[in-house]
Amino acid sequence: MIINYQIKRINNEEILILYFSNSDMFYKNYKNRDKYLKNIIKKYIIDNKIVFAGTIVSLVVGSTLISNLNINNNIVLDKIDNYAYVEPFFNNEVNLNKEEVTIQDEIIEKINESIKEDINKGKVSNNIKIEDKKAPKTEAKNSVKEETKVDEVEDDLTYVKIKRSNGNIETIELEEYLVGVVSSEMPAEFNIEALKAQSVIARTYALKAISKGIILTDNESTQSYKDNSELKKLWGSKYNTYIKKIGDAVKSTKGKYLTYKGELIEAVYHSTSNGYTENSSDVWGNNYPYLVSVKSEYDKLNPTYITEKVLSYDEISNKLNIDINNNTNIEILEYTESNRVKSLKVNDIIFKGTDFRLKLGLKSTDFKIELLDNGIKFTTTGYGHGVGMSQYGANGMAKNGYNYIDVLMHYYPNTALN
Repeated sequence: MIINYQIKRINNEEILILYFSNSDMFYKNYKNRDKYLKNIIKKYIIDNKIVFAGTIVSLVVGSTLISNLNINNNIVLDKIDNYAYVEPFFNNEVNLNKEEVTIQDEIIEKINESIKEDINKGKVSNNIKIEDKKAPKTEAKNSVKEETKVDEVEDDLTYVKIKRSNGNIETIELEEYLVGVVSSEMPAEFNIEALKAQSVIARTYALKAISKGIILTDNESTQSYKDNSELKKLWGSKYNTYIKKIGDAVKSTKGKYLTYKGELIEAVYHSTSNGYTENSSDVWGNNYPYLVSVKSEYDKLNPTYITEKVLSYDEISNKLNIDINNNTNIEILEYTESNRVKSLKVNDIIFKGTDFRLKLGLKSTDFKIELLDNGIKFTTTGYGHGVGMSQYGANGMAKNGYNYIDVLMHYYPNTALN
């Protein structure tokens, strides 16, 4: 990826020098590699509001000039239309040229000399920002409408920022990111139509985050994500089979996302319902016309559809910060439309069902309580908050002949697939 830039004047012409963190993208056999590079550069120039009067862009890794491209000088206005690669250091196996453009050897030599001079002086490194003529970074948009135009959403090269568990922030091309998300969020053994539905929802979720300027994570605080090395460890000998299957699911839904009245939806989902999904208003208080309770009849296919968990009175007391024993009075006050616990009273203290579930680490708010001598047994049905698509329900629908569009329209009524 591009990590910084500077503008130099050489032979009375401004040269834009872009510094890349590594050279992989230049040498790997990417499909549509020229378009890939073009869009990376276009996005970087526009995002950083770079203005320069020249037509030559130099691509540098470390202290090495990898290539130059010739570009029209209206790059900051819309998009890069006229470009061609000049490849003094590429081998014969690489073919990125759109048309041949001759740049004088003298200019290339001077660009090289300038780069090496800056490296030697410590002005340029992977850890030092370039200050010469650098414009302020753009601010994240506040409105979904401003960020989710169809031509932007369908761009082959949309990117997400993701904070990895090691603290590093990576910029990943959207479709590549989705393969890692679907692989992490849904079992690869699931039916292909369920995986397609998950791909659309994961894409919608990511695009919504991009529109808000949110940096995603690789854990369940946003969407789980694993890269190829992690997936190889997870799947072992089945890696090739599973990565192709999920890659096909993502590819076959490329550019597809869900909207409500023209705006990206809140694309939430969960593992397993209790036979009905939950109203968003009963979980978060926000009423979305597409996050309403619907029947989800195939959830019982999950082998852990019903689970039991026993917690000691001491554990419960510590988690709820109140005294609990076998004489404690626990009363369910209200159920939601989908038969989940909406509120309950423990002694004289009232808890929301959602808060109670999270504090005690229960799988869902559909739970039954049995007081034992040394603790409480909780029998739960389903897994997750219950809002939006049930993944096991989606897989059951897919196994019974429904396609991914049927699945999406069932779990997100009143939405449109774009």
